[in-house]
Formats: sequence, C-alpha cells, structure tokens
Amino acid sequence: MTERGRNLTSLFVMRGGSLEYIKPGGVFRRTRQDAMIETAEITAVYNDPLGIPHVRFDVFFEKPGCDSYRDGPRVLALATFFENFDERVAG
Repeated sequence: MTERGRNLTSLFVMRGGSLEYIKPGGVFRRTRQDAMIETAEITAVYNDPLGIPHVRFDVFFEKPGCDSYRDGPRVLALATFFENFDERVAG
C-alpha cells in the first residue's frame, strides 16, 4: 500500500470468506430488479485521505429493448462497491 490519499496499483481484500485481487481493469456486474444490467470497469484503486480504500470506475448500462450507454467516472468506497457489484466478470 502507499501513503494515504494516493493511487494504488492493486489491492487484496477479503470478500465472502475469500481473498480477492482488485486492480484497474477489473470488471464487475450486477442485475437490478428492473432487468437493468450494470457492468462496472475499475479505472483506479486508491486510499482517500483517511486511508479508506475507494474504486473509480466507469459503468455500462444495458436493458433489453432499450439503448445501452456508458457513464462515468464514478467513485465508491470499496466496501460499498462490493455491496452493489457482486459478480466478478473479468480481471
């Protein structure tokens, strides 16, 4: 790890009893109740000034019968990111 408030090249975290490797390029997904699929691609991993790990990511929205679109960048604390994006797709 690096100093607080600095970018990290990667991060190991415990999730669901297993160790996960988080790095830029990692792709995670969630499917909402309205059938919208959100796919998040991590662009950066860093600690905020208080030392709390965060991820910066772009998100791609897909819904059957609708146009798809990409949005970002977005930022979430790592714990909140994992609560929302529970399926690892790649990376």
